[in-house]
Amino acid sequence: MRIKFAKSGKSVILNIIKMTLLAQKGQLLHAKNWSRIATVWRGLQQSFRLMVGVPDYQTYLQHMREHHPDLDAMDARTFYRYCVDARYPNAAGGMKKCPC
Repeated sequence: MRIKFAKSGKSVILNIIKMTLLAQKGQLLHAKNWSRIATVWRGLQQSFRLMVGVPDYQTYLQHMREHHPDLDAMDARTFYRYCVDARYPNAAGGMKKCPC
């Protein structure tokens, strides 16, 4: 198999998904494997979020249950907004431009 890395990150991500699907093509369409497909998809989502610096919401919820049961956890939208604001802070509190 020939692997070609492109300059754009989008095509690299698409190649990762493509190779993952091709490796499992014999098992993808069976109904008994749908939970496995969902697990793989969740893993891919978590990996891609961690690549761009966004922590996993389910891990956050598990941490809150185990270590801070007396506090209310943020909802998913608030959690992701908090992560973006923590990564790209500015005086106004919102993200107006990328710091790159």
